[in-house]
Amino acid sequence: MTGPRFHPVRPGDGPAPRPADWAAYTENARRLAALLRDERTRADQQAATTRAGQAAVDQLTHRLAVQRQHLQQLAGTLRLPDPHLAGVAPSAVTDPAEALRRATAAADAADAAAEQAHRRAAEPPLLPGLSPLARNMLVYATAATLGTIASLLMFAASPDADLGRVPWQLVPWSLCGLPALAFFAGYLTITLAGQPRIGGGGIRSTRAGGLICFVGMPILWFMFIAATRG
Repeated sequence: MTGPRFHPVRPGDGPAPRPADWAAYTENARRLAALLRDERTRADQQAATTRAGQAAVDQLTHRLAVQRQHLQQLAGTLRLPDPHLAGVAPSAVTDPAEALRRATAAADAADAAAEQAHRRAAEPPLLPGLSPLARNMLVYATAATLGTIASLLMFAASPDADLGRVPWQLVPWSLCGLPALAFFAGYLTITLAGQPRIGGGGIRSTRAGGLICFVGMPILWFMFIAATRG
């Protein structure tokens, strides 16, 4: 008498999957693979954005350090108080990209203001639109004109002029004293107001000033004497 026989169960012995179950399985597997692929892409993009943002922050930090040093040197050159470079209040902007954009815009504005201050400091306060020679000659000519007017007023106020005589006691002042005062007045004006604060070449046109004051003023004085005596 023999007992019942048992056969091992093999994979192929089970019921075959139905076509509908197999299609659902493959569809779910496809969706899962797409989700994993999208997640890896998003993670790579986020990592690249983070690296780019960190590089931009490092670059901006270095730029601000250089800008701080430049502003301090510019303030010292212009003999101005040191710029206020303390920290600022926290911003309400939560987007890192927007915060970085605003910080870059602020740094650009600071650079533009520093460049404008540098350009203005490279020009003299007095008649900045003229060339150094034209500005200096105009200053000396103005001083010579004022000196000539003073000389003529002294001549007109002299008692000798009322008597029809030349006031010879005023000749040294008219030919030497007032021209010297006019020359030094022009030279001092150019030194104080006609030189740029930075990059000044020290051009004062002393020869042209000497000709205007020591030659031009006596010529005008003699012309005035000749006109009044003639």
